[in-house]
Amino acid sequence: MTFRLRAIVAGSAGAVLMLGTVAIGNAATADVTIADKGFTESQIVTQLYAQALEARGFDVTVRSLGTSQIADQAVRRGDIDVYPEYTGTAFLTILKRSALRNPNAVYPAVRRGYAARGLTVLNQSPYNNDNRVACTRAAVNRYKLTTLSSLGRASRNITYSANPEHLTRADGLPVLQRSYGVNFKDVIQVAINQRYKPIEDGQAQCVYAFGTDPQIAKLRLVVLRDDKRIFQGTPFQNVPVVNTRWLNSLGGDRAEFITTMNRVSRLLDSTTMSRLNAEVDLNNEDAEDVAREFLQQRGLVRR
Repeated sequence: MTFRLRAIVAGSAGAVLMLGTVAIGNAATADVTIADKGFTESQIVTQLYAQALEARGFDVTVRSLGTSQIADQAVRRGDIDVYPEYTGTAFLTILKRSALRNPNAVYPAVRRGYAARGLTVLNQSPYNNDNRVACTRAAVNRYKLTTLSSLGRASRNITYSANPEHLTRADGLPVLQRSYGVNFKDVIQVAINQRYKPIEDGQAQCVYAFGTDPQIAKLRLVVLRDDKRIFQGTPFQNVPVVNTRWLNSLGGDRAEFITTMNRVSRLLDSTTMSRLNAEVDLNNEDAEDVAREFLQQRGLVRR
């Protein structure tokens, strides 16, 4: 049994992170570079994969990248080997496909589309971190907000909080504008992990939310119903995206890599992810520590 603690310099697009975990045995020897997308849930999921792989003997480097587009370019170039993505982001934003009537068709379509781009998509997690709009109870009562269409009618009176990427992404604010008639009085642009700060400060009444955000319950926000099933209609389930050429170069370590990644993925349901997010965002725990404790509880990493 060995213990690794290394400082990782992620390069121009990344950040310096510390990765510490316990390696059980020497089942694998390959080097793996995995990246998160710079927000809490992505950081937690990336640490879960990284530490589980380290426990199986892989030598893991963790990088932090800013957006899906940056991560997609990096994994296709081979700058990184794997990163966690969402099926909805992959389908709508990266592949630029139109929403499907059958949500169950999204994952197979993503696998096929990514395969043609030199990428392998592993098994998806049970949890769905789909798009939401959450508003304060005061705004809900004042403007009679119940649905996204009602938000459209009242939007000229409302200030919205969102990260910059959401404002231009095909599955983001443009959908609210085009399909629900939303035209906010103002939009406060903040870092993705700071979306709820304008709500807390009383500067915004509604926020771009994710399905597993613990702040929704903490701040007693109301999630508006998607009455047209467009904004929230596409599933956003976690999937590891892997550079296929790198994956095929692993030789005897290939099966161990896939098995380990899929073993972690299937443990992540919505309740679990909301709880892990809360430990970081609400209790100020470190994503690396939260991931390690979870893996230890599940027997994937030794205490």
